[in-house]
Amino acid sequence: MTKLQAIQDTAQAVAEAISAAIGVETEIVDIELNIVAGTGRYFHKIGQIEEGGNLDSGEIYGVLLSTGNEYIIEDALIDPIYLGVENELAEVCCPIKIEDQIIGLIGLVAFNEEQKMIIIEKQQSLLNFTRKMASLLASKAVEIEISNKMSIMLESIHEGIISVDHNGIIDNCNIMAGKLIGKEKNELIGKELSEFWSDTPIMEVIQTGKGYDDNEEIYTDVNGNMMHFHTTVTPIFVDHYSSLNVLSKSKCIGAVVSFRDIADVRKMVYTMTEEKVSSSFDEFLGISTPIQDLKVQVKKIANGRSTILITGESGTGKGLLAKAIHFSSTRTPNPFISLNCGAIPDTLIESELFGYDPGAFTGAKKNGKLGKFELANKGTIFLDEIGDLPLHLQGKLLHVLQYQKIERVGGTREIPIDVRIISATNRNLEQMVQDGEFREDLYFRLNVIPLNIPPLRERKVDIPILLGHALNRYNQLLEKQIRGFSQAAMQSLLKYHWQGNVRELENVVEYAVNMETTTMINPESFPPRFGREQRVFTDILTLDEQRKELEREIIINCLKQIGYSVEEKRKAASILGISESTLYRKMRELSIKL
Repeated sequence: MTKLQAIQDTAQAVAEAISAAIGVETEIVDIELNIVAGTGRYFHKIGQIEEGGNLDSGEIYGVLLSTGNEYIIEDALIDPIYLGVENELAEVCCPIKIEDQIIGLIGLVAFNEEQKMIIIEKQQSLLNFTRKMASLLASKAVEIEISNKMSIMLESIHEGIISVDHNGIIDNCNIMAGKLIGKEKNELIGKELSEFWSDTPIMEVIQTGKGYDDNEEIYTDVNGNMMHFHTTVTPIFVDHYSSLNVLSKSKCIGAVVSFRDIADVRKMVYTMTEEKVSSSFDEFLGISTPIQDLKVQVKKIANGRSTILITGESGTGKGLLAKAIHFSSTRTPNPFISLNCGAIPDTLIESELFGYDPGAFTGAKKNGKLGKFELANKGTIFLDEIGDLPLHLQGKLLHVLQYQKIERVGGTREIPIDVRIISATNRNLEQMVQDGEFREDLYFRLNVIPLNIPPLRERKVDIPILLGHALNRYNQLLEKQIRGFSQAAMQSLLKYHWQGNVRELENVVEYAVNMETTTMINPESFPPRFGREQRVFTDILTLDEQRKELEREIIINCLKQIGYSVEEKRKAASILGISESTLYRKMRELSIKL
């Protein structure tokens, strides 16, 4: 008898606990490839042998039991090691060791696309979790008390875990379960679950043997506080034998409940689906007076709760500014959710913003869907192109602003939220109000703090800085080593009207870096449309005059930020990359007050 066969009951309990907590099937084999424990389709294979019991067959379990390596299969169809024929889609494999001795292996297996995505997206955390389970079994194999180790396992899960017997009485739980319900762990064990969750469907699950996944459930505690959970219930079965010791059927003897607070679910969905790159005001590049003034203004209001309306032409960086505000505020740990109101069909935007309840309409997901407002709870929602929001939804948005509550499509209850709203538009909302295309009351609610980003042509002093930043970025992305822009290229770029603002500038630089074959960007590398669309002003200065004007504005802006004392001028010269004497000479030549 192998070490794992000696603790088969414990191994099976661990397999069922893993599957209940994670939502994938579990198989545990020993060093001789005997299937010691399993869930789902593996349950009926317990006692059989994997891979013919041959560790040298070249198949995955034999290889891993021989080497002691961990292994993750993201796609079984193309994996070079996996040779199985059981329709497995993905797997996390972890050996079970006692010190350096390998005694078996745990496999977390996906048989459908949902389970496969769990493994792909959480592979490292699942691997870490499986390592703990392997350690737990190894400890039991050397006669260390299993209950303490199982407790460690349960407490490592960031979900509430409760197990109940066939009468619905709680026989075990983790500390997180008590925390979510608002009770100590010892106050839960021995009590009926229905005492804390009235109308819980747990007894129906035990009676029918049919569990459920990710149900949204709302309960109220004795103090009237709402408990809002996403809950999965998995029945626990044991084999029932007749008097002749013949297996007659499986009997449900209880269930495992895993649940998490709805706020944690929102954060998890945000983490899995939204861009995780933060932003700061330092990424909003520019030394021009309008940009510096804008940064000063924004830093004053970043930590507030008031709504913000960002206006500016297309491509000026409204989304970047909104993100910078969020990540400079106390809401930073919570989600930043964005939605382009002009990019989603009118028929879908309501459900995108507010979510929907199960069965709200044909084709709706069976468990409903969280909307952007719920995902952004405690954080910030950025509504881009707010001028394109349909008129019939403007009243619903106004209600959210006034009461900080949303109602899902097809729902009958209001859900409280705490969200700061930042909106943006390149349209004239005041004119839209006059034309009856935008609600006046909503406009004033959104426009509590107005911010305007000037177009690039009104802050030309920022163009060289933005060009340098874009060149560095695309040099890295495209593995080029272009040093800069030729005089002719820079003159052309400074004279250009930049109808598309910073976005267009970045596109022009990306195109040029792709096309340029020398170490300097030349006008010939610009997009063909660049030459056609370029607008040359009638009062063009000579190149030398433009250079002097640009230098003068750069030096003045630098001194405004650093100061005019002798020590501050020395620091300004260092920042500008010139000597102190050169700074004083240029100040005299450019008529800058010393």
